[in-house]
Amino acid sequence: MAKPTELRWDGLEELKAALRELPDDLKGEASHLVEGRANAAAMDIRSGYAGHRHSGNLQSKVTVTHFENGRYSTGAIVKNTAKHAWLFENGTQARHTKAGWNRGRMPPGHVFVPRIIRHRRMLYREIIEMMVRNGLAVTGDAAA
Repeated sequence: MAKPTELRWDGLEELKAALRELPDDLKGEASHLVEGRANAAAMDIRSGYAGHRHSGNLQSKVTVTHFENGRYSTGAIVKNTAKHAWLFENGTQARHTKAGWNRGRMPPGHVFVPRIIRHRRMLYREIIEMMVRNGLAVTGDAAA
C-alpha cells in the first residue's frame, strides 16, 4: 500500500496575512507617487506659462485634484481652468476683417500637454519600480 503524500507549509497564515495587506501597502505608496508627480507636473506647467506671462491668469488657474476611489484606486487630475487656456494651447487661425485686413493668428503655446505626457511617463516608471521593489513581476512597458 502506498504511503500518503504529505505537504507541510510553515508560515502559511503569515503569507496569507501579508498578501491581504499588500494591496493596502501598494495603494498607500502609489498614492504618494501619484500625488507627488501631479504636483510636480503642475509646477512644471506653471513655470512653462511664466514665459508667456501677460496677466498671470494661465499660471494661477492650474489646479490639482487628488482622489481615492475605493480600496485599490488612487489618482489626480491636473487642469487649467482659465477660460482662454484652450485657445493658448491650440492657437487660432488667421483672422481677417470684412475689408480683408489681416488681424493675425495666435500660434499654439504647447505648454500643458507635452509636460503632462512627460510627467505621466515618469509616474509609470516610478510605479513599475515600486511594484518590482515589492516583489511583483511587471511585464510590458507602459512607460515607453
